[in-house]
Amino acid sequence: MRNFILLALLLLLAVPGVDARKRKDKAGKMDGAVYQDKKYGFKLTVHENWKVRIQKNKSRFRLTLTQKKYGTPAHFQKAEDYTEVPRVVIFVDTCSMGIFPFVDSLLSNEYKSDRKKEILKEFEFLNKPEVIPKGRNRIEVGGVSGLVWQGQSKYTKEIQTSASGVGGERVYGSYGGAIFAAKRKNESMRVLVHLMCEWEYFAPILKEVSTMVTSFQWPEVEEES
Repeated sequence: MRNFILLALLLLLAVPGVDARKRKDKAGKMDGAVYQDKKYGFKLTVHENWKVRIQKNKSRFRLTLTQKKYGTPAHFQKAEDYTEVPRVVIFVDTCSMGIFPFVDSLLSNEYKSDRKKEILKEFEFLNKPEVIPKGRNRIEVGGVSGLVWQGQSKYTKEIQTSASGVGGERVYGSYGGAIFAAKRKNESMRVLVHLMCEWEYFAPILKEVSTMVTSFQWPEVEEES
């Protein structure tokens, strides 16, 4: 009986250790301001005004960034919690499809796929009811030609302006969204970066995110002998 109790205690002590090891299986690690991915091998320099959350290694969503200091639109001054916190999600997978047709497929209401369904769970801006395209431009990502697509989505909200919940107000505003995409020629690794924030601050935030995206370093490719 005594041996059974000792064995049970040892098992109880071992369980937290196993859970801790599972929790540590993250997608990558930070070295100062530089994130390095464990599975895909890329590096990215994170702007100092962004908080980093590293996702699980088994997920294709590798990194989530939220802005530390951000502005509050005038229409939310009485209820700041309604402000959309600027958020960036980085998605990486392998695919033979080029980035231009793939981004088009994400924007299309007709195109359906399991991969698109997975991506839209985190790419919140693309789930908005009315998205107004604001342009598409080429961008260099770690020496590779990529693209950045931008859009706007207007909203109407009923907000509570008092702690008692008695006072209310209807406000109007817009969200800004962007998708960065890049893929090295003749390789299958594809990188997607999604941004969403309040439209009023979209331009300067897009600039910060663009700086991070252009700091991207692809993994080294072994030369054939």
